[in-house]
Order: sequence, then C-alpha cells, then structure tokens
Amino acid sequence: MRQRLFRWRDRIGNRCDGAAIPEFIVVSVGILIPLGYLVVALAQVLGAHAAAQHSVREAGRVFVRDIAIQAGHWRAHQAAAIAFSDRGLQLPEQALHLDCQPSCLVPGGSVRVTVDWDMPLPWLPDSLSSFVSVPISASEEFAVDTYRPAGVS
Repeated sequence: MRQRLFRWRDRIGNRCDGAAIPEFIVVSVGILIPLGYLVVALAQVLGAHAAAQHSVREAGRVFVRDIAIQAGHWRAHQAAAIAFSDRGLQLPEQALHLDCQPSCLVPGGSVRVTVDWDMPLPWLPDSLSSFVSVPISASEEFAVDTYRPAGVS
C-alpha cells in the first residue's frame, strides 16, 4: 500500500526538479537588485544631508570670525566646499546662502547660513537626473561676537 502511494505521487507530478534556478533569478532581479539600489541611494542621501549640515556649521563658524565681509564670504564658501568634499561630493556654486541680520559682521548681530540644493540620485543618466532628485537643505544661525570690531566691507 505504501509503495502504491509513492508511485501515485510521482505520477501526479509533485516533483520540483530545476525550479530553484528560475526562482532565484526572479527573486534576485525582482527584489534584491531594487532593494540594493534603494540602500545605496539612501546612504548617498544621508551622506549628502550630513555634508550639508557640516558645511553649514563650518561656513558659519568661518564667516562670523572674519573681519572683512567679502573675504568672509569667500572663506565660508571654501569651508563649505571642503566639508562637501570630505563626503566625496561637490558643493554647487549657488547652494550656499549667507543672510545677515541687521547687517553683516556687526557686533551682536546674527548670520543665517543655509545650504539648499537638489541632489541627483546615484547611477541615473543625466536625462533622468534632472527629473528625479532629492532636495537637501540645512540651515543654522550664528551669533556675531559682541566684543569684536565691526566688519569691514
């Protein structure tokens, strides 16, 4: 009786010979590759956000310690670019903004430093990267020391 039962199962076609390879291909192509891309893209976005935060902090610190406003702008942009390059990124030219209240480098005043840019996702062609990007922004306000000489234009 038991022998009959095994023969009956073999006749029905209950075998799964060779099904592992197509299943692996479907799972790897359909799930693992997009999941891997999402992990890499998320890591790039988080790195860009950290670079933006770091560049804002460094640019603000450099700017409020400078005496001349134009030199302070130049040094702030250089500090922000170095902070971005530490993460392997390049700071876009118009991404860094310095907003002074009431005016730049006045003792007791404040400076708001902002980085705004649209980061393209990794490994996308240039034609698609203009449509698909992640907005990255960071902002911080810095106080100009009260006991310092006023800045020179």
